[in-house]
Amino acid sequence: MTRIRPLLALTAVALATAAAAQPDTTLQQLLDSLPDPPATPQEAARWLDAQERPVHTGLAAHRRAVEVHKAAMGRLASADAAAGRTQAGVQTEALAVGLNDVGIDLQRMQSDSAYAAQMQQRLQRMTPAEQLALAQRMNASLQQDRRIDNAALAMDRDTPAAKAAFEAGQQFAQANAMAERRAREARLWRDTEAAVAQVYARKLEPGLPRPAMAFDNIGCQAACQAQWQAYAARVLPLMVERETEILKLRAAALRQQRAWVAATIKPIDAHLSATAFGDKSTSRVHREQILAYDLSAVGEVEAVSDRLLDAVRHAAVVVRCDKQAVLVPGAVCSGS
Repeated sequence: MTRIRPLLALTAVALATAAAAQPDTTLQQLLDSLPDPPATPQEAARWLDAQERPVHTGLAAHRRAVEVHKAAMGRLASADAAAGRTQAGVQTEALAVGLNDVGIDLQRMQSDSAYAAQMQQRLQRMTPAEQLALAQRMNASLQQDRRIDNAALAMDRDTPAAKAAFEAGQQFAQANAMAERRAREARLWRDTEAAVAQVYARKLEPGLPRPAMAFDNIGCQAACQAQWQAYAARVLPLMVERETEILKLRAAALRQQRAWVAATIKPIDAHLSATAFGDKSTSRVHREQILAYDLSAVGEVEAVSDRLLDAVRHAAVVVRCDKQAVLVPGAVCSGS
C-alpha cells in the first residue's frame, strides 16, 4: 500500500493539470483558421521561405494552432495513461495477495522457471471443480480491493453524453467509414490531377522557336545564350499563366475537401463540447475513445492543410525559379 499512495497522488495531480490544459480551440475553429489558397503563383511564392516552409501569417498560425491543440489532447491522454499504470500496479498487488492465499509466490513464479513449472503441473493435476475453486479464491482479493476500478461498471454508469461520444468515436474509426472518406478524397484529387495533366499537355506558343542547343551546354555561347534569354522572356509569362490555371483547379478541390471536412467535424465538435473533451466522463475507456475521436478529426483538418501547402509549393516553383525554369528546367531553385 505504501508504494501505491504516491502513485495515486501523482495521478491526481496529473489529472488536475490535464483538466486545466484542455484545448481552447474547437475543430471548426482550427478549420476556419486555415487561409484560402493564394490566387496567383506570385502570391504563392510569398507564402514560403527559402526552404519552402510556410511564412504566410495565416497558414503558419493555423499550423501552430493545430500543434497546440494536439499537445493539449496529448496531455489529457497522458493523465489517463498515468491512471492506467496506477491501476495496473494495484491489480498486480491484489493478484499477488490472491496467489499467496492459494500458496503461490508470484515473485518466485516470475524469477524461478523450475518453480513456475512446478506450479503449472499442480494446476494441471487439479479437477475442473478444483481449478474453479482455486480461481475464485485467487480473484477474491481483486474483487474486494476498493482501490481497483471496475471499468465495466464505470462505462455503464457514465453520462449519456459520454456514452454517445464513445459510440460515435467507434463508428468514426471503423475501417469501412475511414476507407470511404479516404476513397472520396482520393477520387477528388485523382480527377483534379488528371485535369492538371491536361493543362500541362497543352503546348505553349511563345512565338519564338526553342533554341536547338541546351542553354547549359558548354557550346552555348553569346549568341545562343541571347536566343535563350529572348525565348525565356516569352515563355515565362505563359508558364506563370499556366500555373495560375492549375492553382485554380487545385483551389477548387481544396474548397470541396474543406466542405466535406466541415460537415464531418460538426457532430464531432458537438460530442467534444458535451463531454468537455472527455473530462466530464467518469470512464477511462470512454475518455480514451473520445480523445482518439478528436485526434482522428484533427487529422482530417491536417489533410486539408497539407494539401494547401502542397498546392502552394507547386504553384510557387516557376516564380521562384524565374527564367531558370526555362533555361535550366531541371535545376533546383531556392530563394523567395
